[in-house]
Amino acid sequence: MRALGSGILISEEGYIITNNHVVQNAQTITVHFFDGTERIAAVVGTDRITDIAVIKVEGTGKGLAAKFGDSDRLKVGEWVVAIGSPRGLDWTVTAGIVSATHRANIGARAAAGLEDFIQTDSAINPGNSGGPLLNLKGQVVGMNSLIVSQGQGSEGLGFAIPSNLMKEIADTLRKEGKISRGDLGIAAQDISESMRRAFNLPLDTLGIAVTEAIPLGPAAGAGVVQGDVIVSLQGNSVSSVADFNRATARMRPGTEVALGLLRGQVRRTVSLAVVDQLALMEKQAARPGYAFLGVRVKAVSEDLAKTVGLSDPVGVVVVEVVPGSPADNVGIAPGDIVFQVGGSDVNDEEQFRTRIGEAIRADNVIVLLRDGQSGRTGYMEVPLR
Repeated sequence: MRALGSGILISEEGYIITNNHVVQNAQTITVHFFDGTERIAAVVGTDRITDIAVIKVEGTGKGLAAKFGDSDRLKVGEWVVAIGSPRGLDWTVTAGIVSATHRANIGARAAAGLEDFIQTDSAINPGNSGGPLLNLKGQVVGMNSLIVSQGQGSEGLGFAIPSNLMKEIADTLRKEGKISRGDLGIAAQDISESMRRAFNLPLDTLGIAVTEAIPLGPAAGAGVVQGDVIVSLQGNSVSSVADFNRATARMRPGTEVALGLLRGQVRRTVSLAVVDQLALMEKQAARPGYAFLGVRVKAVSEDLAKTVGLSDPVGVVVVEVVPGSPADNVGIAPGDIVFQVGGSDVNDEEQFRTRIGEAIRADNVIVLLRDGQSGRTGYMEVPLR
């Protein structure tokens, strides 16, 4: 199988930034340069959560590395240019404007809640992934990464990773080869007006509602429970799940933090230590329901069924996937809904665990699932070994 993508040369030593999904599982990576030369690249480090990878070829000479701009200074309506190889058409340039900045909650990084995209109507198609989004000074302000489209083509809804995030992740990958993220073991959601009324919260209360304190996580150990409202982190107000997850992810494991909670009408502060996100996932992987497949699920609620267009609340929705697990390897992602495992219906966590347990003697398991992004339903074979 061959894959195609683009990249951005960031140093004279031959370091190149691209998307993780461009090079993931690649056995050989060949880089084609504008002068017609080709070089074999090696992977320096990858980050699946932000979809950023750094690869390296032998030195490329002076004056060829891209110049970066400050993505935080981008304005909506500003002109930008995308470069890449859409559908294999090398060195294609398209132009458009910045449609929005700091776009989140589009489902691309739902598991970690780390979405932070530049939205542009500059035409982006398959093959543009990993290519630069430039301002009119020729500075890289983003990396083209995602299309939201029924037909997987340009509909004026292209998304790029901001250059400031790219540089932060790339620098760490170059130095350490991996990304270590903080985690407090909390699943939460933004507070809607109906939830605000149900919790009897004042109109001016900012916060997010805890939907689960992950077992074995620091929040659960500190006494955080479902239904708590998180109002502050390290003394700073919490206004959205996206902001909360971004803040905790950037904390170093071992950092002591203060979490402000509202339980009923009582405010309290708890102290807890940040843990490594991957280490917490690996601990969770040892729990029933994770083993051999690598996912955590919960029953589909009536509200979720209505939201995604199901006539009845059937199946279980994937809420977390362990990196490198069998489920992750075949592309199962948070938001997918599993209806059957091994030909048997699953409608709650216990049924799911039972069916997975029955499958451990086999080399693979067949699941019937609905893709959370496209809405399509089909059978998928998941190798267990």
